[in-house]
Amino acid sequence: MTSLPTIISSLVSSAPPGELNKVRDALTTITGDSSTIDDAIEVYIKNGGAVFSKTYVASSANKVSGSTKFVDHIHNQKFNVDLKTLSVIDLEPVEPIDKPLYFDDLVDQLHKYGDDHYPSTFAFTLVPDSGDLEIVIIGERKNEDNFFTGRWKSQYTLKSTGSIVGSVSLDIHYYEEGNVRLNFGEQVDSKINSTSASDIVNFINNTENEITLKIVEYFNELNQKSFKNLRRLLPITRSKVNWGKAIGNYRLGLDVVNRS
Repeated sequence: MTSLPTIISSLVSSAPPGELNKVRDALTTITGDSSTIDDAIEVYIKNGGAVFSKTYVASSANKVSGSTKFVDHIHNQKFNVDLKTLSVIDLEPVEPIDKPLYFDDLVDQLHKYGDDHYPSTFAFTLVPDSGDLEIVIIGERKNEDNFFTGRWKSQYTLKSTGSIVGSVSLDIHYYEEGNVRLNFGEQVDSKINSTSASDIVNFINNTENEITLKIVEYFNELNQKSFKNLRRLLPITRSKVNWGKAIGNYRLGLDVVNRS
């Protein structure tokens, strides 16, 4: 028989983006086991990453070893996440570490990149590590009135050799009179000619544009093939459904990442 902590961990780990508060409140009401729920939320944050207080990114990349805190090298701060309110607390300064010469310029250009390409909550963090640089970008959109939430997460490791590896993931949840969940992932493994801020942002821009086009093609495939097989051709009205237009009206994913 599956144990209660295992069930809680499974439910928390599968929580859709932007809906962790609801999952936590529901589990607390049902089980009353806040300690186990908090432990599962800590794992969720570390493994998946999330934006807190609209500015701070918490993920495995910037977790302080042996501590509950995360580090923000952009502002030279450490912080905790309040697991009940899911907001940043316990801010404290940290000593700056060695950073690439282009670090500050990259911060400025990533802010502009987010303003230009992400339509909602956008945050990023940069983590220097022995000549390498970890870049984590998260865009989140939550629209409860229209029953959808979504998150775009990009994570890149820029090596001192100029190679760059990472992943891009998209998690979308529609829940109007039902549940539709999309999880999309793509691995990145490439090389850039020089490590200037402009080159890095251009690489990220080109990579994410290409992945966005793949996602659009994937949606078209769903519209034309998979969704048509979900139900009979003639519903009780005896009128055929134009699945291409009907499903296309949901604009899956484009409502979450509407790239210009």
